[in-house]
Amino acid sequence: MKPGSLSLTPAGWTIATSVGILTLVGIGSIYVTDTHYVAGHDGPANAIRQLARVVVSLILGACVVRVGYQNVGRFAYILFVIAVIALVPLLFAKLFHTSFGGLTTPRNGAYRWIKLPGFLFQPSEFLKVAFVIALAWYLRFRKNYVRFSGLAIPFAVSVVPLILILLEPDLGTALLLLPLLFVMLFAAGARVWHLGLIAIVGIGAAPLGWEHAQDYQRLRVTSVLLQSDSLRKAVAADPEGHASIATKRQALEWAGSSGYQLVHSKNAIGSGGVFGNGWGHGIYAANNLLPDRHNDFVFAMIGHQWGLIGCLIVLACYVAIALAGVRIASGTLEPFARLVAVGVVTLVCTQVVINVGMSVGLLPITGMTLPFVSYGGSSLLCNFLAVALLISVSQHRPFLLTRSPFVFQREHTESLPGSHEGAS
Repeated sequence: MKPGSLSLTPAGWTIATSVGILTLVGIGSIYVTDTHYVAGHDGPANAIRQLARVVVSLILGACVVRVGYQNVGRFAYILFVIAVIALVPLLFAKLFHTSFGGLTTPRNGAYRWIKLPGFLFQPSEFLKVAFVIALAWYLRFRKNYVRFSGLAIPFAVSVVPLILILLEPDLGTALLLLPLLFVMLFAAGARVWHLGLIAIVGIGAAPLGWEHAQDYQRLRVTSVLLQSDSLRKAVAADPEGHASIATKRQALEWAGSSGYQLVHSKNAIGSGGVFGNGWGHGIYAANNLLPDRHNDFVFAMIGHQWGLIGCLIVLACYVAIALAGVRIASGTLEPFARLVAVGVVTLVCTQVVINVGMSVGLLPITGMTLPFVSYGGSSLLCNFLAVALLISVSQHRPFLLTRSPFVFQREHTESLPGSHEGAS
């Protein structure tokens, strides 16, 4: 297919259709949870904003498909540097307790957003996509990552944005970068035992991070454990013996404090049953009992309104995107294209796992949005750009008469003269 074409391949249509369904579900859920007032009445202010963002995201996504992933890749390092630099003002704002004249304003103690004319921009969302592109561009023709020492540069470069994001703090995005790094290195040919050794070292260092974590950050993790009635009773009976988990007061007040969102999220999903209460119906649609029900906990509202069937349809859309992405990745021999496809699939799937996991009480609450469904401009735009890159790979897959990507030890097939130029 010629570069610049907007005619979709079968895999491209699968992705576009799935994203379209998810977007409509998101707008529908945002509409019924809207608490803004327009002319004295409940109005669809958030839904209208989200619809406008969808239009903008569609236009920019179409531009990415039109330009092509190869041309985007040429600016990979520049995009990554810009994304990292955009995180620096947020760090200074937090350290010096300044808003830089209203440029950034903390929300719930977190400095994650930069105020631009007409909207709030979250640099960490842009970093997700830039990270995928930059890492794919770096790994595309290299073979030093098959050695343990060759992993030093990817990990060292990843540490910088990871620390900046953790300091905002934004635990969700920080947790997202690590699976991206490991999966893309694995896809590029890094040895499993090298990655496993690094993972073991990281797990071993976890207690050190736990000791330096803030109390509220620890409580987010332990709140998952405190769902157990027996554990809460044990903490209340022996506070000193369970001091690393929670205090007696935190255990006794869990359902009304740190566990409030989790309790109501599970109640919302459970009360939906198999078929749900119907669009706009149900106690959680009529009342604002669940904080962030249009954003981080929108999956709970999907279960509340459309039940198990609605949840399965939403999850099926993500599965379709993942399978189409894997098909695209396996169908191209161009290294950069394959790594971009793997990175985008990992990016979308990891967000889904974290968001759904925290909604049903299997993972800590981290503030991770549900791709294409949750309210939010930065997240929506960046996820659209990510899948646009994936569709672009399916549109512009080049035919290479060269060795299979990332298999440098095997005997390769014959290639045309000059086909390996720049491959080292």
